[in-house]
Amino acid sequence: MASPPTRQDVRIAYFITSYRSAEQLLRLMKTLRRAQPGAPIVVHLDVFQTPFDSSLFAGMPDIHVMTSDSPIIWGDIDLETVRWRVFRWTLENLDFDWLIMLSEQDYPIAPLQNLENRLATSDADAIVGGVAIEEIKDKRLRREMNARYMYQYTSLPSLKVERRLPMWSQRATTAVRRVLFGVINRLIPGVYIHSTPKELRLPSKFGRRAAKNPFTDEFPCWYYDSWFALSRKAVEHVIDFVDTHPGFVDYYSRTMIPVESATGTILFNDSELRIENAHLTTTIWSQPKS
Repeated sequence: MASPPTRQDVRIAYFITSYRSAEQLLRLMKTLRRAQPGAPIVVHLDVFQTPFDSSLFAGMPDIHVMTSDSPIIWGDIDLETVRWRVFRWTLENLDFDWLIMLSEQDYPIAPLQNLENRLATSDADAIVGGVAIEEIKDKRLRREMNARYMYQYTSLPSLKVERRLPMWSQRATTAVRRVLFGVINRLIPGVYIHSTPKELRLPSKFGRRAAKNPFTDEFPCWYYDSWFALSRKAVEHVIDFVDTHPGFVDYYSRTMIPVESATGTILFNDSELRIENAHLTTTIWSQPKS
């Protein structure tokens, strides 16, 4: 009889997206390297937002640094295409059983051997938390997800002059715009204007309900936690789907925040994958009401 797998048998790779604090990133990487000296770490740096000196990783073995050729825009397809690009690279260049998705703001809150043991004994191909949007119980959240993924968006012209106004005027303008957009969203069927937090300094987007979308009863749209663990098989399936369904990618490129739906929709609808619907991370917001 074959002996059950142990954590020593599991080859884990880590994928860290980084666009903020170098100090946080290095703290996480040093912790991962101490706990799992043989685990490769792939770091994607958004150097357009936060310039970063990769020489800071000198002396840390098996670190692989990737960057983008253009800025990553929050809320666009950019974040997903970066992930798919890294997925493809790991398949081609690394030997791993599981790929763990993290950001530089993550930090282990339990011994990492617990995670190794869990992955070694799991019969799942992916551990990720999610829900089909039509099954979301919170009505407000369900409306938000429908607005994100059942509409197709284009950016509205950005009035950059607004940023040069006094703060009181900016606040007044933001309040008026919020009320106006809310009225439009409630009163005009099939139209939705999506605005992002002013701190991001991104244009609002005008959306119209899609006449056709890639979703069916057998292939529903999912909202999911974009921090997860994928087996090599699951990573392969995601990349294969992306490569063979350009219409799916094109549709999501005109939605809002596809990083919280596209990959999850692929995973949860794949009948050949065993999904453990669970969350591997706990999130604490610095500004819960923001």
